[in-house]
Amino acid sequence: MKLPVPSLALSPARSQAVSRVLQDRKTFLYLLAIGNTIAFATWQVMLNNFAVEQAAFTGEEIGILQSLREVPGFLAFTAILVMLYIRQQNFAILSLITLGIGTAITAFYPAALWLYVTTVVMSVGFHYLETLHNSLSLQWLAKEEAPAVLGKLLSVRAICNFLILGGLYIYLLLFSANYFVIYL
Repeated sequence: MKLPVPSLALSPARSQAVSRVLQDRKTFLYLLAIGNTIAFATWQVMLNNFAVEQAAFTGEEIGILQSLREVPGFLAFTAILVMLYIRQQNFAILSLITLGIGTAITAFYPAALWLYVTTVVMSVGFHYLETLHNSLSLQWLAKEEAPAVLGKLLSVRAICNFLILGGLYIYLLLFSANYFVIYL
């Protein structure tokens, strides 16, 4: 006798509801802003402590790391070339995934070269995502609603930053600094 296996799939009604929410342009912009802020704020807030405490960075290594972080920013114009082959929305999602992966793998190995590589991966995702988020915002929002929605997007980012900083502060008060857990 076979036991029934619970289905992990969404019902057709729920699947359509999720699809509608994800297809809503403003919702998509909010989700991109939230994901971007969570990943980048976590990386930025914890990086200096992790680099000094775990990887024994000095000012020289931090300077190199911060310089490498900005290189993808100079190359963000190459997003135009990538968009010849992939839609902006899909590219934005891939950029968010790249940002998340770069942030998540930061604490795997506390060595200078590893931190340089993860910083570049994170920065590629961040700079492409910022470029695409701004582009999609300006394309999708009507002239009349753009100022209000862009202001709300900034507010959402500020709230996310506050929650990340507060959450990390409380975590570090209660537990010893486990960077692996924090970055994941």
